[in-house]
Amino acid sequence: MLTPLDKTFYPGSIAVIGASSKKGTLSFELISNLVKYGYKGCIYPVNPKSHSVHSMKAYPNVKSIHEEIDLAVIMVSKEFVLQAIDDCHKKKIHSVVVITAGFRETGKEGAILEAELVSKIRKYGMRLIGPNCMGLINTHPDVRLNCTFVQGTPVPGGIGFVSQSGALGAAILKTVQQNDIGLAQFVSIGNKADVSGNTILDYWWHNDDIKVITLYLESFGNPRLFMELTREITKTKPVIAIKSARTKAGMKAASSHTGALASSDAVVDAFLEQSGVIRVNTTDEMFDIARAFDMANLPSGNRVGILTNAGGPAILAVDECANCGLSIPELSRKTRTALKKIAPREASVFNPVDVLPPADAKTYAQASKLILDDENIDSLIVVVGPPLMLDTLEIASAICDAVKGTHKTVMLVMMSQDVVIPRLKEVNPVHPPIYRFPENAARAISKMLSYRKWKERPAGLYSEFDADRKTVKKIINKYKNKSGIYLSSEDVSGVLKAYGLPIIGSVFAKNTFELIQISDKIKYPVVLKAVGKKLIHKSDMGGVEVDIHNADELLRSADRIVERLTSHNAGHLLEKFMIQPYVSGGVETILGITKDAKAGSMIMFGLGGIFVEVFKDVNFKLVPINDVEANAMIRSIKSFEMLSGVRGRKAVDLNYIQESLLRLSQLSNDFPEFSEIDLNPFVFFDEKEKCSILDSRIKIS
Repeated sequence: MLTPLDKTFYPGSIAVIGASSKKGTLSFELISNLVKYGYKGCIYPVNPKSHSVHSMKAYPNVKSIHEEIDLAVIMVSKEFVLQAIDDCHKKKIHSVVVITAGFRETGKEGAILEAELVSKIRKYGMRLIGPNCMGLINTHPDVRLNCTFVQGTPVPGGIGFVSQSGALGAAILKTVQQNDIGLAQFVSIGNKADVSGNTILDYWWHNDDIKVITLYLESFGNPRLFMELTREITKTKPVIAIKSARTKAGMKAASSHTGALASSDAVVDAFLEQSGVIRVNTTDEMFDIARAFDMANLPSGNRVGILTNAGGPAILAVDECANCGLSIPELSRKTRTALKKIAPREASVFNPVDVLPPADAKTYAQASKLILDDENIDSLIVVVGPPLMLDTLEIASAICDAVKGTHKTVMLVMMSQDVVIPRLKEVNPVHPPIYRFPENAARAISKMLSYRKWKERPAGLYSEFDADRKTVKKIINKYKNKSGIYLSSEDVSGVLKAYGLPIIGSVFAKNTFELIQISDKIKYPVVLKAVGKKLIHKSDMGGVEVDIHNADELLRSADRIVERLTSHNAGHLLEKFMIQPYVSGGVETILGITKDAKAGSMIMFGLGGIFVEVFKDVNFKLVPINDVEANAMIRSIKSFEMLSGVRGRKAVDLNYIQESLLRLSQLSNDFPEFSEIDLNPFVFFDEKEKCSILDSRIKIS
């Protein structure tokens, strides 16, 4: 039995409610597109004032249509949309696309109208795409559905494209032919009042017509669901996404280092990376990569062969391969010998292989096959520059024939030949992805290789450590009915110790008199810190003194701290002093938790210390994380070499960093009440027993 979404994408009949016979109107253009593209089903225009639309009989309303209707496309004025939904319900139509605008995107009044629309949809058990959308496309030969109002002819392929932006969707559809973008299905979801990006993802996951999913997203309704869904989908088919609205602004009310570093873009990066989703910056990049997945085999390794008729493009390809982590290996002696027999004497038969501008279709075809047969090569980039005397369409077609049947990855670059690209589809429908520049082809191979590694990556294990949850619950109960405040230093210590996180031992003194009393009982050297619930970044105000060796230095340090705090108008924030053992050496890192309003709690790891917000060498992931994700976080930072040992220094205990991340993740998952946790610096050494947290803050909400 067909679901409402099946009837949306594979309709046997369509009613266009609000169809117009006036040329240039959206509904006229939509019906025109249905007819021109060769829609295989029946079209029923609905217009009470016309007898016919596009030479088709028009109906006064959907109830007057005697045949069954799979899909209703509503294009009436916003005031009549709800009545049209009622009519569809009476006609037993369960699939609706509302093109009409004027809803939530226009303000409060429109939002109220959209809420009424959703209420009716839920009540009637319908599925709605829109409102404020531009329609959908299905290029399947049994359907031939172009249910949009924009110009452009869809080209069949394996790409599914969902867009929140109608304008972007329209721009893409106008360029699919010249860019060789093969669409399987396209949908503009508009305001996503009912059907969202997550809905389409779930539907396309099990749809064999879709080989690769591409998304343009302006917002995430449910980031957690998106992550859980795409984490499963990407095991079987790639998902490529543009998420717009990048920003450097930190999260609101973030006072911790972790919160300040967690921009909205960091949140997006975190759950896209955990989902296996390939994030790109531009639509060109998105479809460059999508074409590769649609039309080429996944590379089995990073070794790339390059075939060209010009040296410049080959150098560009080599440079970009190096930037992307791909290698350009030497071809075997057997391959080089065979290439010498077919190439001009002046040609270079080393990798890159340069067969020079006179190379014809036969030379290109033979050379392509020889390089692909080389056991040192996993992928091949063939670059065809614009020779003056030869037919490049013939050359491209010969290359396509030569590489058919290979299990390796092939990319074709046609430089300065925009006219040839769409013509090749007609001459040779089955062909490698085509690019205008070699760098694009190299980047596409790199992304495909990364995706292959993602698919082959172990699933990961979620650890469960022994923890004293009762103690943490008691501490939380002390802060009942209080929100947005920091735990006391003693309570922070209690929480961390309950989860096996090595907070350094501390002694407290309320004033200099108490400091004098305990100064002779302390084991030196020590660190002296100012403590106060509202003293957030005490280092910035001079509230820390290190490497103190005796009682006199301790008291002088206390005086200096008070003096500096006073100069910052923060003397009244000082509640007490904290004395800790002085720790030197090791590598300072930061581990933290912050909370996003939609995505939930995120864990952070990176290079720590007082310059953490300067270097911003950190990585985020959504909680909970598993061992594979924790290990990836550690290795993702630019300063990883500092952890793994550099300039004769011993490597720190990487396994213990991983364990600490997993313990912190468990703490956050068990107690989401903690909105911010900062462990900075968390100093790691080569031995687990030496590692300790030197400073920490926990905020409860």
